[in-house]
Amino acid sequence: MPRKVRQVFTNFSAGELNPLLNARTDAKAYFEGARQCKNWYLLDEGGVMRRPATQFTAELPAESRIIPFIFAEDEVAVFALSNNRLDVYNSSGTAIASNITSNCNWTTAQLFELSYAQFADTVFICHRSNPIVQIKRTGASTFAVSLYTFEEDDSVSVGGANKTLQPFYKYADTAITVTLSAHATGTGRTLTASASAFSASYVNTYLTVNSKQVFVTGYTSATEVTVTVLEDTVSTGPHADWQEQLISTVRGFPQAVTFHDNRLWFGGVRDNPSVIIASEIGGYFSFDLGTGLANEAINVNITADTVNEIRHLISGRNLQIFTDSGEYYIPQSNDSAITPASIAFLRQTPYGCNRSRPIPFDGATIFTSKNGKSIREYVFSDLEQAYKSNSISVLSSQVIDNPKDITMMTGNEERPEQFAFFLNSGTNLDGQIAIFHSIRDEKIAGWTIWNTKTNDKFHSITSINEFLFVVTKRILPSGTKYLLEKFGNDDSITLDCSTTTTVFQKGTPLVKGGSQTGSSIIIDGITTAPSILETFTIAGNATEYAIQAVTQLGTNEYRLQLDKDLAASPTDNAVITIVKGFIHTVNSIYEPTNVIEAVFGNGALGSYTVDSNNRITLNNAPQITGVRVGYNFTPILETMPIDKEIDTGPLTGQPRRINKAIIDISGGLDVTMKAADLTSKELIIQQADFTIGSDLSSSGGKKEFTFLGYSKSPTITISQDSPLPLKVLGLAMEIQFA
Repeated sequence: MPRKVRQVFTNFSAGELNPLLNARTDAKAYFEGARQCKNWYLLDEGGVMRRPATQFTAELPAESRIIPFIFAEDEVAVFALSNNRLDVYNSSGTAIASNITSNCNWTTAQLFELSYAQFADTVFICHRSNPIVQIKRTGASTFAVSLYTFEEDDSVSVGGANKTLQPFYKYADTAITVTLSAHATGTGRTLTASASAFSASYVNTYLTVNSKQVFVTGYTSATEVTVTVLEDTVSTGPHADWQEQLISTVRGFPQAVTFHDNRLWFGGVRDNPSVIIASEIGGYFSFDLGTGLANEAINVNITADTVNEIRHLISGRNLQIFTDSGEYYIPQSNDSAITPASIAFLRQTPYGCNRSRPIPFDGATIFTSKNGKSIREYVFSDLEQAYKSNSISVLSSQVIDNPKDITMMTGNEERPEQFAFFLNSGTNLDGQIAIFHSIRDEKIAGWTIWNTKTNDKFHSITSINEFLFVVTKRILPSGTKYLLEKFGNDDSITLDCSTTTTVFQKGTPLVKGGSQTGSSIIIDGITTAPSILETFTIAGNATEYAIQAVTQLGTNEYRLQLDKDLAASPTDNAVITIVKGFIHTVNSIYEPTNVIEAVFGNGALGSYTVDSNNRITLNNAPQITGVRVGYNFTPILETMPIDKEIDTGPLTGQPRRINKAIIDISGGLDVTMKAADLTSKELIIQQADFTIGSDLSSSGGKKEFTFLGYSKSPTITISQDSPLPLKVLGLAMEIQFA
C-alpha cells in the first residue's frame, strides 16, 4: 500500500547549490537551497522575490566600464570610462558631463584592469602601463581630468627644472656606475654609464646620483645622456649609488592605489611589481623619503621566496595587500600609524587574487581567487590573531566564472538586504551576475545568478549608495549597443531596459465646427483612424469620452459616436487629446522590428514588435500614457531532489511521486509550477475575477498544485512567464512512495 510523507522548504536562504551536492541530504544547505535559483532576489526573511529589473537611462558612446563617485550623500555620480573618454551621469542616469577626452589615457582593453581610489572630490585611476590619472570635481556638473604629478621643491631649481619629491629605485645592475662631466649644479652636464643603461625614453626623467637629483635633458647613446645637475653631487664619480624614477614611462606605473592612515598608497609598478610606496602623512603628492621620520614617505618591497605582483591595496582595519600569489597585511596598533620604521608585511594566505578589485563586505574583504573560479573572504580571526581566506563559494562554485567587475550594496529605500555582485566574464557565464547574500551574525549565506534577455549581456556593474547601475551589451536590429541601466529597488519594475510609452495622438486632432451637441462629434486633422474604446478629452472640457463607433467622412475627417453626451458645445478647432489609445510611441532605443513586452499596473499586456515609426499597437484595450515596455526575463527556482528520512531510512533512489505541492506566495499575479517527473505537468495561477477597465490586484497566500508520475529524483520548479511581481515564501509537498 502506498505511503505518504510531507516535506517542507521553509526558506531558500542557501540559494543555488552546486549540482555535485545532489546526494548531500546530510548538509543543512540541502533543504535551504535549490538546484536552480536564477533571476531571484534572496530576502532576509528566507523567501525569494523576482529580481529587480532595470530602467534604461542612457546610451553609452562605446564599450564602457562604470565606477562610482560619491562626494556627499546627495551628490553622487557614475563615471563611464570608455576608450580614451569619460562621461559622467547623475544618480538618475542623466548625463551631466559628456565626452571628456583630455588625459583619459585608458584603452578599451584596459578598462577592467584599472584600479581607483577616491578622496573627497578627487579620484585617482591607475594602470601599470599608463600615467596615473586624477579626476577632480570642480563644480556640481564639471570635472577636470589631469595627470598626477609629484610635488616639487621649487627652492631647488636649475635651468627651469625643479627638484621633485618622488620615489626612486635602482633598476640597473649593481655593477653599473655613472660618471658626471661636472658635479656642481648647472645645465648641459654629461652623464656616462659604465655599461648600457639608457634609452631615448629617459629624456625628461629624473635620476639621483649619491642621493642628489639630476634631470635628463638629452639622449646620446645607451651609455650617455645630457643632464641638468640640480644638487651638487660632491664629486664627478664614478658613482655606484645612483637610481632612477621608480615610476616613469620607462619603468611603468602602479596598478594598485588606496588611501590609508591619511597617506596615499601605490603598489605594483610594472617593472617593480612587489614595491609599495606611501606619501607623507597628509601630503598626497609628496613621496620624499627625507630622513625616515614617522610622518615622511615610505618606499619598501615585499620580500618573499617569489616575486609578488601587487594587484590591489584595500584599506580596512589594516592595510590589506592582495598579490598574484598570496594575501598580506601591514600590522599596526589601534593607537599608532604606520611609519617608515615600523612597516612590515605579514603573509597570511597563499591563494592569490585576480585583477577584479576586492571589496569590503559584511565585515570582511571579498576577493576572486587567481584562477577566477572561487570567491574568498579575507577576514581577521580574533581567536587566531590572523587573517583567513575562507571560500564562500564552495557550495555554489558553478555560479563563479572569472568575475571582471565587483560591487556591493547594503540595502536601498525599499529593502534591507545586503549583496555583493560579481559580474562573470568566463565563457560559460559571460555577462551573468553572481549575487552573494550574507548575514554573518545569523550564519546566512547564499548565491543566485542573474541574466538578461537572450544574446544580451551585463557588461559592467557599480553601486552608488542605494543605487545599482549596470552597463548592458544589447544586440539590437542595427547592431550592438552599450546601455546604462539602473536596477529598481524591488520587484515593482519587472522588465529590463524598461521605459514608459506615450499615447500616439494620431496627428493633430481638432473639433471640426462649433455648436456640436449630443453624443457624437466630428473631428479632423487626424492622420490615423481612431479606434473604438479609445478615450479623449476636449480643450476647455475635462470630461473624458469613450469612442463607441467611427465613421470616416473624408480625408482626415471622422464622426465619432461617444459613450455620453457632450458636456458642453466645443468651439471650432478645439484641441482633442487622446487619453487612452491603442497606439503608443516607445523610446527609439528599441528600434524598429525589435520585440518588447508591455506591462501596465499589475497587468501583462503581451509582446509587441516595434514598427518603423517606433510605435507599438496594443491588442486588448487602450491604455493611458505610462505603459512600461522592455525585455522580459524568466525567474527559475528548482528545488534539490526531494528526499526524506523515514523510519526505514532515506527515500534516496526509490521511485516516488509528488502528489501535491503548496506554495506560499506574496504579491503575486502569475506563477508556474512544474514537477520534474514523468508527467511534467504545468499549472499556472492567474487572476480572473476583476472588473474590466480596472487594474488587477496582487494575490497571496497558499496555492495548491497536484501532479502525477513517479521519479527517482523528483524536483519542483517554480517559474514565471509574465513580467509581474512575485515573492515565494515557502513550499510544502506531499510525497507518495511504495
